[in-house]
Amino acid sequence: MGRRAAKTTRTDPLGGARRRLLVTGAALVGTLALATGPALATTANVGGQVGGSSTYYGTARTVTADGSHIYLRADSGGIAMKAFWYKCSDRSTRGADREVGSGTRQRLGSGFKAGTVYCLGAAADVVSPNKISWSGTLNWNVFS
Repeated sequence: MGRRAAKTTRTDPLGGARRRLLVTGAALVGTLALATGPALATTANVGGQVGGSSTYYGTARTVTADGSHIYLRADSGGIAMKAFWYKCSDRSTRGADREVGSGTRQRLGSGFKAGTVYCLGAAADVVSPNKISWSGTLNWNVFS
């Protein structure tokens, strides 16, 4: 009769069950890394001059993290100042004025959809033609 090929034996140093556990764990870690990876806050240093009427700054920024917030921490040297977000292509679409200028972080808006393009606007309680200079930090793609 025919000859049978010799059976080869493989040694499995980890054992089948331990190997499956390691593969499953590695897949879980990879999935968690992908799920938490891209939603990082975006930060920009901002500033300019502002007077009694609204000043519209034309730097467009894009929200990339669905459902995120926009925050501004501004210092106006003790002069009362308000800031707002607005749709760069339509100034009539905008957020409410928020008191800023004290150096504390203030939320300008929340729940923005990914792909939203917005600009920053501000106004200060000063008599025209006097303007004040301000500077600050703008954060978007933020959830807290």
